Amino acid sequence: GTAAMETFVARALKKVRKDSARKDKELRDACDETFARIDARMKAGGAEDNDADKYFRPLQLACQNKNPKVKATALDTLQKLIAYGYLRGETVIEADAGGQPLRHLIDLVVETICNCKDDSHENVQLQVIKALLTATTSNTCAVHDTSLLLAVRACYHIYLVSRNMVNRTTAKATLTQMLNVVFQRMEQHEVRRKAA
Repeated sequence: GTAAMETFVARALKKVRKDSARKDKELRDACDETFARIDARMKAGGAEDNDADKYFRPLQLACQNKNPKVKATALDTLQKLIAYGYLRGETVIEADAGGQPLRHLIDLVVETICNCKDDSHENVQLQVIKALLTATTSNTCAVHDTSLLLAVRACYHIYLVSRNMVNRTTAKATLTQMLNVVFQRMEQHEVRRKAA
């Protein structure tokens, strides 16, 4: 329905804000700013918005938070936004002198998720694995090259360090799926190269 994405983002960020500490001023401000933007959009009505790229900042800050609850909520939200096709990460965040895109938002999204891999909390680890699997196998966002390798490394890292059997098993299964995606892409690339 209309504003489904906004409602989802707002609900997640309300939880993030509630669980954050008073000293997390930047995070809280980013949440409040997003609430204001969403409210303004809701009041204005208009076409349904399906692009969550603009709401990434508070989730990025939440992933950098020390509180595992805040982190897990943010990771879960990112995973769902990617799964629903709302967070595609197509926004160019870095370009070369000629204006050719060097990095897209999805690269920063993957990097942000991967940076949570060192958290020893089991739920955070699990959310990292789930979010990375969704990002790398999604049809709506393109995770390539460096980001794909980062994702593989993060899952491998969790597989090695996690004391939780479920997380280890999940990390292993995720790695298998990710590498299948890598091989599929290599084969597609090969086919295209031969056709060229």
